[in-house]
Amino acid sequence: VDVFAAYEQQNVSTDVVEAYGDGFSHPELKTLASAANPKTAYASRSNYAFASYLSRVNYDYSDTYFASISFRTDGSSRFGPDKRWGKFWSGGVGVILSEIISIPFVDYLKFRGSYGETGNAGIGNYPWAGLYGFNREYDGNPGASPSQISNPILTWESQSNSNIGLDYAILNNVVSGTIEYFQRTSSDLLLDRPLSGTTGFSSVNQNIGDMVNSGLELSVNVDIVQSDAFDLSLNGNVTTLNNEITKLPEPFVDSHFRREEGRDFQEYYVYGWAGVNPANGDPLWYTDDTESATTSKISEATRYYHGKSASPGSYGSFGAFARYGRLTVSANANYSFGGYLYDNPGWVIHGDGRFTPRSTSLYAFENRWTTPGQESKFPQHRWGGNQSSNQRSSSRYMHSGDFIRLKNINLAYNVPTNLVGGLGVSNLEVYVNVQNYFTWVKDKDMKFDPEQAINGIYNTVTPITKTISIGFNIGL
Repeated sequence: VDVFAAYEQQNVSTDVVEAYGDGFSHPELKTLASAANPKTAYASRSNYAFASYLSRVNYDYSDTYFASISFRTDGSSRFGPDKRWGKFWSGGVGVILSEIISIPFVDYLKFRGSYGETGNAGIGNYPWAGLYGFNREYDGNPGASPSQISNPILTWESQSNSNIGLDYAILNNVVSGTIEYFQRTSSDLLLDRPLSGTTGFSSVNQNIGDMVNSGLELSVNVDIVQSDAFDLSLNGNVTTLNNEITKLPEPFVDSHFRREEGRDFQEYYVYGWAGVNPANGDPLWYTDDTESATTSKISEATRYYHGKSASPGSYGSFGAFARYGRLTVSANANYSFGGYLYDNPGWVIHGDGRFTPRSTSLYAFENRWTTPGQESKFPQHRWGGNQSSNQRSSSRYMHSGDFIRLKNINLAYNVPTNLVGGLGVSNLEVYVNVQNYFTWVKDKDMKFDPEQAINGIYNTVTPITKTISIGFNIGL
Protein backbone atom coordinates (compact mmCIF):
# COMPACT_ATOMS: atom_id res chain seq x y z
CA VAL A 1 0.00 0.00 0.00
CA ASP A 2 1.37 3.40 -0.99
CA VAL A 3 -0.15 6.55 0.59
CA PHE A 4 0.60 10.10 -0.55
CA ALA A 5 -0.69 13.49 0.58
CA ALA A 6 0.46 17.02 -0.24
CA TYR A 7 -0.46 20.69 -0.34
CA GLU A 8 0.60 23.00 -3.15
CA GLN A 9 0.23 26.74 -3.57
CA GLN A 10 1.11 28.96 -6.49
CA ASN A 11 0.93 32.73 -6.61
CA VAL A 12 1.92 34.49 -9.81
CA SER A 13 2.24 38.23 -10.32
CA THR A 14 3.16 39.84 -13.61
CA ASP A 15 4.09 43.49 -13.93
CA VAL A 16 4.87 45.15 -17.25
CA VAL A 17 5.98 48.76 -17.59
CA GLU A 18 6.99 50.23 -20.93
CA ALA A 19 7.93 53.75 -21.93
CA TYR A 20 10.00 54.74 -24.91
CA GLY A 21 10.98 57.62 -27.15
CA ASP A 22 13.20 58.54 -30.09
CA GLY A 23 15.23 61.50 -31.29
CA PHE A 24 18.06 61.80 -28.72
CA SER A 25 20.61 64.60 -29.05
CA HIS A 26 23.40 62.61 -27.37
CA PRO A 27 23.99 58.82 -27.57
CA GLU A 28 24.81 58.61 -23.86
CA LEU A 29 21.81 60.65 -22.70
CA LYS A 30 18.74 58.49 -23.21
CA THR A 31 15.99 59.40 -20.79
CA LEU A 32 12.36 60.05 -21.68
CA ALA A 33 12.71 63.67 -20.66
CA SER A 34 15.53 64.20 -23.18
CA ALA A 35 13.76 62.50 -26.10
CA ALA A 36 12.66 64.71 -28.95
CA ASN A 37 9.66 62.47 -29.44
CA PRO A 38 8.59 60.82 -26.18
CA LYS A 39 6.14 58.00 -26.82
CA THR A 40 3.13 56.71 -24.95
CA ALA A 41 3.88 54.84 -21.74
CA TYR A 42 2.26 51.49 -20.98
CA ALA A 43 1.91 49.59 -17.74
CA SER A 44 -0.01 46.50 -16.59
CA ARG A 45 -0.25 44.25 -13.57
CA SER A 46 -1.77 40.77 -13.39
CA ASN A 47 -2.10 38.41 -10.42
CA TYR A 48 -3.59 34.98 -9.87
CA ALA A 49 -3.27 32.20 -7.31
CA PHE A 50 -3.84 28.43 -7.16
CA ALA A 51 -4.01 26.24 -4.05
CA SER A 52 -4.38 22.45 -4.04
CA TYR A 53 -4.73 19.63 -1.51
CA LEU A 54 -3.79 16.23 -2.92
CA SER A 55 -3.94 12.65 -1.65
CA ARG A 56 -3.48 9.21 -3.21
CA VAL A 57 -3.63 5.58 -2.12
CA ASN A 58 -2.24 2.71 -4.24
CA TYR A 59 -2.82 -0.98 -3.46
CA ASP A 60 -1.03 -4.01 -4.93
CA TYR A 61 -1.79 -7.62 -4.02
CA SER A 62 0.62 -10.33 -5.12
CA ASP A 63 1.67 -8.32 -8.20
CA THR A 64 -1.63 -9.45 -9.76
CA TYR A 65 -4.43 -7.24 -8.41
CA PHE A 66 -4.11 -3.46 -8.40
CA ALA A 67 -6.24 -0.58 -7.18
CA SER A 68 -5.74 3.14 -6.70
CA ILE A 69 -7.79 6.11 -5.60
CA SER A 70 -6.96 9.79 -5.39
CA PHE A 71 -8.69 12.94 -4.23
CA ARG A 72 -7.84 16.59 -4.65
CA THR A 73 -9.32 19.97 -3.88
CA ASP A 74 -8.26 22.90 -6.04
CA GLY A 75 -8.85 26.60 -5.54
CA SER A 76 -8.34 29.32 -8.14
CA SER A 77 -8.67 33.09 -7.97
CA ARG A 78 -9.89 33.05 -11.58
CA PHE A 79 -13.43 32.15 -10.47
CA GLY A 80 -16.15 33.91 -8.50
CA PRO A 81 -15.49 34.49 -4.77
CA ASP A 82 -17.96 31.76 -3.74
CA LYS A 83 -17.08 29.37 -6.60
CA ARG A 84 -13.33 29.12 -6.39
CA TRP A 85 -12.97 25.61 -4.96
CA GLY A 86 -13.52 22.41 -6.89
CA LYS A 87 -13.35 18.81 -5.66
CA PHE A 88 -12.08 16.08 -7.98
CA TRP A 89 -11.35 12.38 -7.53
CA SER A 90 -10.24 9.35 -9.52
CA GLY A 91 -10.04 5.61 -9.10
CA GLY A 92 -8.71 2.65 -11.05
CA VAL A 93 -8.44 -1.13 -10.91
CA GLY A 94 -6.39 -3.69 -12.78
CA VAL A 95 -5.81 -7.43 -12.81
CA ILE A 96 -3.28 -9.53 -14.69
CA LEU A 97 -5.55 -12.23 -16.11
CA SER A 98 -2.66 -14.32 -17.40
CA GLU A 99 -1.57 -14.90 -13.77
CA ILE A 100 -4.98 -16.37 -12.94
CA ILE A 101 -5.93 -18.41 -16.01
CA SER A 102 -3.97 -20.06 -18.81
CA ILE A 103 -4.95 -19.00 -22.34
CA PRO A 104 -3.37 -20.64 -25.42
CA PHE A 105 -0.88 -18.42 -27.29
CA VAL A 106 -1.29 -15.65 -24.67
CA ASP A 107 1.83 -14.73 -22.71
CA TYR A 108 0.50 -11.65 -20.93
CA LEU A 109 -2.99 -10.20 -20.53
CA LYS A 110 -3.98 -7.41 -18.20
CA PHE A 111 -7.42 -5.85 -17.80
CA ARG A 112 -7.65 -2.31 -16.45
CA GLY A 113 -10.28 0.33 -15.97
CA SER A 114 -10.42 3.78 -14.44
CA TYR A 115 -12.62 6.79 -13.82
CA GLY A 116 -11.50 10.26 -12.86
CA GLU A 117 -12.56 13.88 -12.63
CA THR A 118 -10.36 16.88 -13.32
CA GLY A 119 -10.88 20.64 -13.48
CA ASN A 120 -10.02 23.22 -16.10
CA ALA A 121 -9.10 26.80 -15.22
CA GLY A 122 -7.47 27.68 -18.54
CA ILE A 123 -8.96 31.16 -18.84
CA GLY A 124 -7.86 34.72 -18.11
CA ASN A 125 -7.15 35.97 -14.62
CA TYR A 126 -10.27 38.09 -14.04
CA PRO A 127 -13.14 36.74 -16.21
CA TRP A 128 -15.61 36.65 -13.30
CA ALA A 129 -15.18 40.30 -12.32
CA GLY A 130 -17.01 43.39 -13.51
CA LEU A 131 -14.22 45.58 -14.86
CA TYR A 132 -13.80 49.21 -15.84
CA GLY A 133 -11.32 50.60 -18.33
CA PHE A 134 -9.63 53.82 -17.25
CA ASN A 135 -7.86 54.53 -20.53
CA ARG A 136 -10.85 56.33 -22.02
CA GLU A 137 -10.83 60.00 -22.95
CA TYR A 138 -13.39 62.46 -24.25
CA ASP A 139 -12.40 65.74 -25.81
CA GLY A 140 -9.04 65.54 -24.08
CA ASN A 141 -10.51 64.78 -20.65
CA PRO A 142 -9.83 61.50 -18.80
CA GLY A 143 -12.64 59.02 -18.34
CA ALA A 144 -13.63 55.48 -17.50
CA SER A 145 -16.22 53.01 -18.80
CA PRO A 146 -17.32 49.41 -18.15
CA SER A 147 -15.13 46.93 -20.06
CA GLN A 148 -16.38 43.56 -18.80
CA ILE A 149 -19.64 42.19 -17.34
CA SER A 150 -19.49 40.62 -13.89
CA ASN A 151 -20.23 36.90 -13.53
CA PRO A 152 -19.63 36.01 -9.84
CA ILE A 153 -20.92 32.43 -10.28
CA LEU A 154 -18.24 31.54 -12.84
CA THR A 155 -16.58 28.29 -11.70
CA TRP A 156 -14.54 25.28 -12.74
CA GLU A 157 -15.09 23.44 -16.00
CA SER A 158 -14.90 19.75 -15.15
CA GLN A 159 -14.00 16.65 -17.14
CA SER A 160 -14.89 13.11 -16.19
CA ASN A 161 -12.64 10.56 -17.86
CA SER A 162 -13.34 6.84 -18.04
CA ASN A 163 -11.58 4.06 -19.89
CA ILE A 164 -11.32 0.28 -20.06
CA GLY A 165 -8.46 -1.50 -21.73
CA LEU A 166 -6.41 -4.61 -22.31
CA ASP A 167 -2.62 -4.88 -22.43
CA TYR A 168 -1.48 -8.04 -24.21
CA ALA A 169 1.46 -10.07 -25.48
CA ILE A 170 0.97 -13.20 -27.60
CA LEU A 171 2.85 -15.76 -29.68
CA ASN A 172 5.88 -15.92 -27.35
CA ASN A 173 5.83 -12.14 -26.95
CA VAL A 174 6.26 -11.60 -30.68
CA VAL A 175 3.12 -9.44 -30.83
CA SER A 176 2.21 -7.00 -28.05
CA GLY A 177 0.07 -3.92 -27.65
CA THR A 178 -3.00 -2.34 -26.11
CA ILE A 179 -6.72 -2.03 -26.83
CA GLU A 180 -8.56 0.77 -25.04
CA TYR A 181 -11.91 2.53 -25.14
CA PHE A 182 -12.13 6.02 -23.64
CA GLN A 183 -14.81 8.59 -22.96
CA ARG A 184 -14.39 12.13 -21.71
CA THR A 185 -17.41 14.16 -20.62
CA SER A 186 -16.80 17.88 -20.23
CA SER A 187 -19.34 19.74 -18.10
CA ASP A 188 -19.92 23.44 -17.41
CA LEU A 189 -17.82 24.43 -20.42
CA LEU A 190 -16.04 27.77 -20.10
CA LEU A 191 -17.23 29.60 -23.22
CA ASP A 192 -17.66 33.19 -24.36
CA ARG A 193 -21.43 33.47 -24.71
CA PRO A 194 -22.37 36.04 -27.39
CA LEU A 195 -24.49 38.99 -26.28
CA SER A 196 -26.71 41.39 -28.13
CA GLY A 197 -24.91 44.54 -29.22
CA THR A 198 -27.53 46.57 -27.35
CA THR A 199 -25.84 45.54 -24.09
CA GLY A 200 -22.68 47.36 -25.06
CA PHE A 201 -20.71 44.11 -24.89
CA SER A 202 -20.05 41.37 -27.43
CA SER A 203 -19.82 38.41 -25.03
CA VAL A 204 -19.57 37.20 -21.45
CA ASN A 205 -17.61 34.25 -20.08
CA GLN A 206 -20.00 31.64 -18.66
CA ASN A 207 -20.26 27.98 -17.70
CA ILE A 208 -22.55 26.76 -20.46
CA GLY A 209 -22.84 23.41 -22.15
CA ASP A 210 -21.64 19.83 -21.90
CA MET A 211 -19.65 17.83 -24.43
CA VAL A 212 -18.57 14.20 -24.92
CA ASN A 213 -15.45 12.87 -26.64
CA SER A 214 -15.09 9.12 -27.12
CA GLY A 215 -13.07 6.69 -29.17
CA LEU A 216 -10.74 3.73 -29.41
CA GLU A 217 -6.98 3.59 -29.01
CA LEU A 218 -5.13 0.64 -30.53
CA SER A 219 -1.40 -0.01 -30.52
CA VAL A 220 0.66 -2.97 -31.72
CA ASN A 221 4.34 -3.92 -31.83
CA VAL A 222 5.55 -6.92 -33.84
CA ASP A 223 9.06 -8.36 -33.40
CA ILE A 224 9.30 -10.11 -36.74
CA VAL A 225 12.90 -11.29 -36.37
CA GLN A 226 15.13 -11.38 -33.29
CA SER A 227 18.61 -12.91 -33.57
CA ASP A 228 22.22 -12.10 -32.83
CA ALA A 229 22.82 -11.00 -36.41
CA PHE A 230 19.53 -9.43 -37.42
CA ASP A 231 16.52 -7.72 -35.79
CA LEU A 232 13.36 -6.42 -37.42
CA SER A 233 10.30 -4.95 -35.71
CA LEU A 234 7.25 -2.92 -36.73
CA ASN A 235 4.94 -0.75 -34.62
CA GLY A 236 1.84 1.36 -35.06
CA ASN A 237 -1.04 2.99 -33.24
CA VAL A 238 -4.36 4.58 -34.11
CA THR A 239 -6.87 6.67 -32.20
CA THR A 240 -10.44 7.26 -33.34
CA LEU A 241 -12.36 10.28 -32.11
CA ASN A 242 -16.05 11.16 -31.93
CA ASN A 243 -17.31 14.44 -30.52
CA GLU A 244 -20.78 15.72 -29.63
CA ILE A 245 -22.16 18.74 -27.81
CA THR A 246 -24.73 17.17 -25.48
CA LYS A 247 -26.06 20.32 -23.79
CA LEU A 248 -26.19 23.97 -24.83
CA PRO A 249 -28.87 26.57 -23.96
CA GLU A 250 -28.94 27.94 -27.49
CA PRO A 251 -26.72 27.67 -30.58
CA PHE A 252 -24.30 30.46 -31.41
CA VAL A 253 -21.80 31.24 -34.16
CA ASP A 254 -18.14 31.30 -33.17
CA SER A 255 -15.86 32.31 -36.04
CA HIS A 256 -16.08 29.56 -38.72
CA PHE A 257 -18.09 27.24 -36.45
CA ARG A 258 -21.57 27.12 -34.97
CA ARG A 259 -21.90 25.54 -31.54
CA GLU A 260 -25.16 23.61 -31.35
CA GLU A 261 -26.50 20.78 -29.22
CA GLY A 262 -26.18 17.44 -31.00
CA ARG A 263 -23.38 18.69 -33.27
CA ASP A 264 -19.62 18.26 -33.36
CA PHE A 265 -17.98 21.14 -31.45
CA GLN A 266 -15.69 21.83 -34.42
CA GLU A 267 -18.11 21.34 -37.32
CA TYR A 268 -17.71 24.09 -39.91
CA TYR A 269 -20.62 26.48 -40.49
CA VAL A 270 -19.69 28.55 -43.54
CA TYR A 271 -20.88 29.78 -46.92
CA GLY A 272 -20.79 27.11 -49.62
CA TRP A 273 -18.29 27.84 -52.39
CA ALA A 274 -19.48 26.53 -55.78
CA GLY A 275 -16.43 27.52 -57.83
CA VAL A 276 -15.96 29.94 -60.73
CA ASN A 277 -18.40 30.71 -63.51
CA PRO A 278 -16.46 29.69 -66.66
CA ALA A 279 -18.46 32.13 -68.80
CA ASN A 280 -17.41 35.36 -67.04
CA GLY A 281 -15.06 34.51 -64.15
CA ASP A 282 -17.56 35.49 -61.45
CA PRO A 283 -17.62 33.66 -58.10
CA LEU A 284 -20.39 31.14 -57.47
CA TRP A 285 -22.02 30.29 -54.14
CA TYR A 286 -24.59 27.71 -53.16
CA THR A 287 -27.79 29.38 -52.03
CA ASP A 288 -28.48 26.83 -49.24
CA ASP A 289 -27.43 23.47 -47.83
CA THR A 290 -29.18 21.53 -50.61
CA GLU A 291 -26.42 22.80 -52.96
CA SER A 292 -28.92 22.64 -55.82
CA ALA A 293 -28.74 26.28 -56.93
CA THR A 294 -25.93 28.82 -57.24
CA THR A 295 -25.59 32.59 -57.24
CA SER A 296 -22.85 35.15 -57.85
CA LYS A 297 -24.17 37.42 -55.08
CA ILE A 298 -23.07 36.58 -51.55
CA SER A 299 -26.21 38.33 -50.23
CA GLU A 300 -28.29 35.54 -51.80
CA ALA A 301 -26.26 32.77 -50.14
CA THR A 302 -26.47 31.47 -46.56
CA ARG A 303 -24.09 29.80 -44.15
CA TYR A 304 -24.79 26.17 -43.36
CA TYR A 305 -23.26 23.03 -41.85
CA HIS A 306 -21.07 21.10 -44.26
CA GLY A 307 -20.75 17.90 -42.25
CA LYS A 308 -17.00 18.49 -41.98
CA SER A 309 -15.11 18.99 -38.75
CA ALA A 310 -11.70 20.33 -37.81
CA SER A 311 -11.32 17.26 -35.59
CA PRO A 312 -9.78 14.23 -37.34
CA GLY A 313 -11.72 10.98 -37.41
CA SER A 314 -8.53 9.04 -36.78
CA TYR A 315 -4.87 9.79 -36.20
CA GLY A 316 -1.73 7.99 -35.06
CA SER A 317 1.74 6.86 -36.07
CA PHE A 318 3.70 3.87 -37.35
CA GLY A 319 7.33 2.91 -37.59
CA ALA A 320 9.98 0.27 -38.11
CA PHE A 321 13.35 -0.72 -36.66
CA ALA A 322 16.00 -2.95 -38.25
CA ARG A 323 19.49 -3.99 -37.19
CA TYR A 324 22.04 -5.92 -39.19
CA GLY A 325 25.28 -6.43 -37.36
CA ARG A 326 26.54 -2.96 -36.46
CA LEU A 327 24.15 -1.15 -38.79
CA THR A 328 20.75 0.07 -37.53
CA VAL A 329 17.90 1.80 -39.35
CA SER A 330 14.77 3.26 -37.77
CA ALA A 331 11.88 5.21 -39.26
CA ASN A 332 8.75 6.83 -37.80
CA ALA A 333 5.76 8.49 -39.44
CA ASN A 334 2.55 10.10 -38.21
CA TYR A 335 -0.79 10.60 -39.92
CA SER A 336 -4.23 12.12 -39.61
CA PHE A 337 -7.43 11.43 -41.56
CA GLY A 338 -10.94 12.85 -41.64
CA GLY A 339 -10.30 16.38 -40.37
CA TYR A 340 -10.53 19.63 -42.34
CA LEU A 341 -8.27 22.68 -42.06
CA TYR A 342 -9.21 26.31 -42.64
CA ASP A 343 -6.90 28.75 -44.41
CA ASN A 344 -7.60 31.82 -42.27
CA PRO A 345 -5.43 34.33 -44.21
CA GLY A 346 -6.73 32.94 -47.52
CA TRP A 347 -9.32 35.70 -47.88
CA VAL A 348 -6.44 38.20 -48.08
CA ILE A 349 -3.80 36.43 -50.19
CA HIS A 350 -6.54 34.97 -52.44
CA GLY A 351 -8.54 38.19 -52.57
CA ASP A 352 -9.00 38.17 -56.37
CA GLY A 353 -7.80 41.76 -56.67
CA ARG A 354 -9.43 43.23 -53.58
CA PHE A 355 -6.05 44.04 -52.02
CA THR A 356 -4.19 44.75 -55.28
CA PRO A 357 -1.32 45.39 -55.69
CA ARG A 358 -0.35 43.74 -52.40
CA SER A 359 -1.28 40.44 -50.75
CA THR A 360 -1.79 38.29 -53.84
CA SER A 361 -0.02 34.95 -54.08
CA LEU A 362 1.68 33.91 -57.30
CA TYR A 363 -0.33 30.67 -57.20
CA ALA A 364 -3.63 32.58 -57.17
CA PHE A 365 -2.52 34.96 -59.91
CA GLU A 366 -1.38 32.17 -62.24
CA ASN A 367 -4.61 30.18 -61.73
CA ARG A 368 -7.10 33.06 -62.10
CA TRP A 369 -9.86 33.20 -64.73
CA THR A 370 -8.84 35.11 -67.87
CA THR A 371 -10.77 33.71 -70.84
CA PRO A 372 -14.49 32.90 -71.43
CA GLY A 373 -15.07 29.16 -71.20
CA GLN A 374 -11.98 28.63 -69.03
CA GLU A 375 -12.18 26.25 -66.06
CA SER A 376 -10.17 27.96 -63.32
CA LYS A 377 -9.45 27.66 -59.61
CA PHE A 378 -9.78 31.41 -58.89
CA PRO A 379 -12.24 34.06 -60.11
CA GLN A 380 -11.28 36.89 -62.42
CA HIS A 381 -9.01 39.40 -60.69
CA ARG A 382 -10.58 42.84 -60.50
CA TRP A 383 -9.22 45.95 -58.86
CA GLY A 384 -11.03 46.26 -55.52
CA GLY A 385 -12.37 42.70 -55.61
CA ASN A 386 -14.79 40.54 -57.54
CA GLN A 387 -18.26 40.67 -55.92
CA SER A 388 -17.02 39.68 -52.44
CA SER A 389 -15.47 36.51 -53.86
CA ASN A 390 -13.09 36.45 -50.90
CA GLN A 391 -15.91 36.24 -48.37
CA ARG A 392 -14.65 35.05 -45.00
CA SER A 393 -16.10 31.91 -43.37
CA SER A 394 -16.37 30.19 -46.73
CA SER A 395 -15.82 26.57 -47.76
CA ARG A 396 -13.53 28.04 -50.44
CA TYR A 397 -10.80 28.13 -47.81
CA MET A 398 -11.46 24.69 -46.34
CA HIS A 399 -9.06 21.86 -47.17
CA SER A 400 -8.91 18.18 -46.38
CA GLY A 401 -6.35 17.74 -43.61
CA ASP A 402 -5.49 14.14 -44.51
CA PHE A 403 -1.73 13.63 -44.45
CA ILE A 404 1.07 11.16 -43.80
CA ARG A 405 4.41 12.57 -42.71
CA LEU A 406 7.69 10.70 -42.48
CA LYS A 407 8.88 12.34 -39.27
CA ASN A 408 12.24 10.69 -38.84
CA ILE A 409 14.71 8.32 -40.50
CA ASN A 410 17.88 7.42 -38.65
CA LEU A 411 20.78 5.41 -40.10
CA ALA A 412 23.58 4.57 -37.66
CA TYR A 413 26.75 2.49 -37.79
CA ASN A 414 28.73 1.40 -34.75
CA VAL A 415 32.39 1.41 -35.80
CA PRO A 416 34.33 -1.72 -34.66
CA THR A 417 36.40 -1.14 -31.53
CA ASN A 418 39.65 -2.28 -33.15
CA LEU A 419 39.35 0.56 -35.67
CA VAL A 420 38.92 3.33 -33.10
CA GLY A 421 40.94 2.04 -30.15
CA GLY A 422 43.98 3.97 -31.32
CA LEU A 423 41.97 7.19 -31.19
CA GLY A 424 41.52 6.96 -27.44
CA VAL A 425 37.78 6.26 -27.61
CA SER A 426 35.88 3.17 -26.47
CA ASN A 427 32.94 3.58 -28.82
CA LEU A 428 32.18 5.50 -32.02
CA GLU A 429 28.80 5.64 -33.72
CA VAL A 430 28.31 7.50 -36.98
CA TYR A 431 24.76 8.49 -37.92
CA VAL A 432 22.63 10.31 -40.47
CA ASN A 433 19.29 11.68 -39.33
CA VAL A 434 16.55 12.97 -41.66
CA GLN A 435 13.48 14.76 -40.26
CA ASN A 436 10.22 15.78 -41.92
CA TYR A 437 11.63 15.16 -45.37
CA PHE A 438 8.55 13.64 -46.98
CA THR A 439 4.89 14.61 -46.50
CA TRP A 440 1.92 13.31 -48.46
CA VAL A 441 -1.22 15.45 -48.43
CA LYS A 442 -4.55 14.55 -49.98
CA ASP A 443 -5.50 18.10 -50.99
CA LYS A 444 -2.91 19.35 -53.48
CA ASP A 445 -4.42 22.86 -53.36
CA MET A 446 -3.48 23.21 -49.68
CA LYS A 447 -0.26 25.17 -49.62
CA PHE A 448 0.45 25.18 -45.88
CA ASP A 449 1.64 22.67 -43.30
CA PRO A 450 -1.01 20.03 -42.49
CA GLU A 451 0.02 19.86 -38.82
CA GLN A 452 -2.01 22.69 -37.31
CA ALA A 453 -3.61 23.55 -33.96
CA ILE A 454 -6.42 21.37 -32.63
CA ASN A 455 -9.03 23.86 -33.87
CA GLY A 456 -7.90 23.33 -37.47
CA ILE A 457 -7.28 27.03 -38.14
CA TYR A 458 -4.13 27.94 -40.07
CA ASN A 459 -2.83 31.38 -39.05
CA THR A 460 0.51 31.70 -40.89
CA VAL A 461 2.51 29.83 -38.25
CA THR A 462 6.05 28.87 -39.22
CA PRO A 463 5.96 25.48 -40.98
CA ILE A 464 7.93 22.48 -39.75
CA THR A 465 11.38 22.47 -41.36
CA LYS A 466 13.11 19.64 -43.19
CA THR A 467 16.50 18.82 -41.67
CA ILE A 468 19.36 16.46 -42.52
CA SER A 469 22.04 16.05 -39.88
CA ILE A 470 25.23 14.00 -39.78
CA GLY A 471 26.95 13.36 -36.47
CA PHE A 472 29.00 11.18 -34.16
CA ASN A 473 28.39 9.66 -30.77
CA ILE A 474 31.71 9.16 -29.01
CA GLY A 475 32.33 7.13 -25.87
CA LEU A 476 35.56 7.78 -23.95
